[in-house]
Amino acid sequence: MSAGNRSVLVVLDSRQSAERRSADQTVFAALDHFGVACEVLDGGDYMGYIAAYVAPRALYVLAHDGAAAWLKPEAAQQIADAIKQGAGLVSFDRRVQEWPAPLRDLLPGDIEETRTGTLRFAETSSFITFGHAEGDEIELGEEIAALALPTGDSWQPLVTDTEGRSVVACRAAAEGRVVIFGTGEKLYAEGVYGHVRGIDGLMWRSLVWAAAKPFPMRCVPPYVTARMDDCNGTYNAFEYVKVMNRYGIGPNLGLFTDEMGPTDWAAAKRIYDAGGADFSMHAFRDDFYMARPDYKPYAVLADKPDLSRGGTETLFEGLSLDHETGLDLPAETIHRNFQRMDEAFAKAGIRHSRVLNAHFGEVGWRAVPLFLERGVDMPCNNSALGQLYGNQPVWRPKPYGIRGLNGRHGLTLDRCPQHPGMTFVAISVGHVGKTHMATDILSGRVPFLGESETPKLAEAAQAGTANIKLGLDALAHGLLFTHEERINAISLPDWEGVVTTIIGGLDGWDVEYAGREHVSIICKRLLDSRLVRANLTNEGLHCELCGQTDGPSPLTVWENDGSGCTRRVIELDTIEGYAATTL
Repeated sequence: MSAGNRSVLVVLDSRQSAERRSADQTVFAALDHFGVACEVLDGGDYMGYIAAYVAPRALYVLAHDGAAAWLKPEAAQQIADAIKQGAGLVSFDRRVQEWPAPLRDLLPGDIEETRTGTLRFAETSSFITFGHAEGDEIELGEEIAALALPTGDSWQPLVTDTEGRSVVACRAAAEGRVVIFGTGEKLYAEGVYGHVRGIDGLMWRSLVWAAAKPFPMRCVPPYVTARMDDCNGTYNAFEYVKVMNRYGIGPNLGLFTDEMGPTDWAAAKRIYDAGGADFSMHAFRDDFYMARPDYKPYAVLADKPDLSRGGTETLFEGLSLDHETGLDLPAETIHRNFQRMDEAFAKAGIRHSRVLNAHFGEVGWRAVPLFLERGVDMPCNNSALGQLYGNQPVWRPKPYGIRGLNGRHGLTLDRCPQHPGMTFVAISVGHVGKTHMATDILSGRVPFLGESETPKLAEAAQAGTANIKLGLDALAHGLLFTHEERINAISLPDWEGVVTTIIGGLDGWDVEYAGREHVSIICKRLLDSRLVRANLTNEGLHCELCGQTDGPSPLTVWENDGSGCTRRVIELDTIEGYAATTL
């Protein structure tokens, strides 16, 4: 029995080993992240063609070059008939001359070939190309071969080469819908362009648009949240948090606990009680900048402790890792430090967040079980546990194993490879920038340590909007991020102007403003479960799920809306091994 008439069937050929390996990272990793009910039809499998398995489906995906060539005429005809009756087809197979005749009949005539190193979004708006202005160009890391798809005959160009030849196009096919990636899946290869760089939406929106509806996905809702590091309250005792709260954003605040004074702790308690933020231990202190002659805070709170004695005795004091050697601190020191941390949070009446937001992401291995004892199980930094921030180890965290040219990871939704009790939920744009500081929207744009003579508020807002949109385009979460010492260098109205402009820049985007801890919890629940079957019956959309969650989790259901699509997010009950629901 198949995974249902609202599932995805991916056609591949494991005998095409090089192409299939590429599709593993470009297509299959994406489908896993998007959370569709998905199965495969593999030309290398000796079991062969089974009609009841092939159809009906919501969507068919040709995963790589040569994926469709092996299909027998009866299988190809069954897929073509299903598409004409309302299913969808998304193809990454450029070897169209090898397709069986029933599938070739779905293509435009007179397909040619081109080579290009630049792609341009076409001069037409579409659900699939949402977020990209007409004429937007992307420069590829290397030139690729592509199919030049003729337009007209109801084919809508989505992406073209610089000569205006369509290389990604869509059309209706009787009752169904077809999207052809003439670029092949190589467009999403890391050396060509890759994932989490601003064109993931082109893929998942193609799948959603083409699929028969209703079409369910266990994907991350379009959350927009925030995180601030190096926090001691600033000169305004966390008043800047209330600016974000007005829009429904609840940041995670990584605290320098020893740098906070009575006014700061009292303000933190009020924000905590109101649900305006979640709080994490960042480090005890790191006040190096106070010794710099160009350190000029906007103001200084009267009861802020002067730990450095006017900048003469600055210190980095972390919780569990030696910042110079990368070694764990002695066990006795770590236990003593955890006691200090516990006492500070308990005195303030604040629960430590489940989010682990360590300074420089540096967490000693001896500290991991101590964090887990306290229910702190979701690191948010774009760095591995157990070592210094620099020279990150080579690992390929889900969903894509993104690692930029600067060695920084991008989107991470995965278990800690050394300890399954820790689940990374992190997004950074450091992998697309020259440095990891691209994630910090105020870096280089405010009068902090001479980074800028005057606040460059418009630039900061533009960076914030772009960073958030990158996360939403990746079907992850959008993150507003900076280091608090930079907020400490500008006025509260300046910060409010930045945040307000960012919110305005998201006008027209489907967003849900949220708390940072909530985002991690939901992402972990999605990671801990899977949509395994989806079937539209007379009673409604029947979905079956497997896994184990510690509370409610979302199911996204897409519907057609004219030429576009709309999403509806439904909250499912806790899953304990297996669950079924009919919507």
